[in-house]
Amino acid sequence: MRMIKLMPDYHCFPLWEASPGQVGNIDPSSLPISDELKSLLSLWAREYTQTLNNEDPLNSGFENTDREQDFIATGEKLAVRLQMELGEGFMISVK
Repeated sequence: MRMIKLMPDYHCFPLWEASPGQVGNIDPSSLPISDELKSLLSLWAREYTQTLNNEDPLNSGFENTDREQDFIATGEKLAVRLQMELGEGFMISVK
């Protein structure tokens, strides 16, 4: 079973290898998922990247807790959809 972690990081696609012995960012074109889901994941990742404060990275983050909670909820929904599209040969976790 291939394990994938949905986790945002600055300037990266938000899918990461999580199987034992596997590391790294996953190229979305390597997965059998819809173009729509790839686009939604990219938008979600872009939203996270926009929270980066390049002048003071330690002060990066969402404008408020409501926006952060909405972002987290969207990520959880994306994880469910990702699991549905990938099927039983994959296990999705969210960080």
